[in-house]
This record gives sequence, C-alpha cells and structure tokens, in this order.
Amino acid sequence: MISVTIHNDFDDKLKINKDAICKLSTEVFKREKFNNSQIDIILTDKKFLNSLKKKYFNMDVFTDVMAFNLGDDKNIDGEIYISIDDVLENSKLFSKSFNDEFKRIIIHGILHLCGYDDKTKKEKDNMTLLEEKYLLLSNISLISNT
Repeated sequence: MISVTIHNDFDDKLKINKDAICKLSTEVFKREKFNNSQIDIILTDKKFLNSLKKKYFNMDVFTDVMAFNLGDDKNIDGEIYISIDDVLENSKLFSKSFNDEFKRIIIHGILHLCGYDDKTKKEKDNMTLLEEKYLLLSNISLISNT
C-alpha cells in the first residue's frame, strides 16, 4: 500500500491539489517498485529547511527539498520537506511554471527516498533523466500560488 499525506506549513493561500499530488507520488513509487510506501510531504519555507540542513548535516546552506527515509530497503517510511520559497525562486530562474517546478521537486524527493543520489555528475544526470520521464505522468495542476 502507498500512503501520501500533505502538510501545508507555508501559507494558507497556496492552492494544493492533494489528490493529484498523491496520484503522481503513487505512480512514481509503483514504477520504482516501492509498493509499501508511506510519506509525509511537508510544504514549508527556506528558513525551516536551512535549520534542518544545519541540524542533520552541519551545513549552513539553503536547499529546495530534503528527504528522510525512516524505513528499510524495501519499505519507505519517509518525509519530504519542500521549501516553497525556493520552488518559486527556481521557477523564475529556470523559466518554468511554479507548478512544473513543484512537480519536479516532489519527484526529486521521492527518487531520493527510493535510493537515488545526486552527489556526482553521473548520479545527477541519472536523476534528471528520471525526473523528466516522471514529469510526463501528470499534466494536472498540483499547486498554484494565486
């Protein structure tokens, strides 16, 4: 079974399509063969992610997504923290819609939970290819800030 819960700790003005987020997340987990997955997606701000980065990695940097897996190799029990501030900034920086950048970040977080890494150029390129592939799974709006 795959379970996805979304927590909006960022702003009540965000319009979130929880069903579409759950559907996309579920499909990525199924295609990665993680059929026992439970995740919480927490939408927050860049200061909170920065505090997590300091606490768990002793790094004072900003990041758009962090993923923690409390499960094992076959079962995912994870949390994905997303900085909406950074998603908004990245959407402008890369000339993408807020919704498309948000989708990419969710997929990126899920791939980390599935065991993918992006520390080397080869790993990063592989994750980018998978992100592009999984972005095609949904043409529905997941989020808007208007």
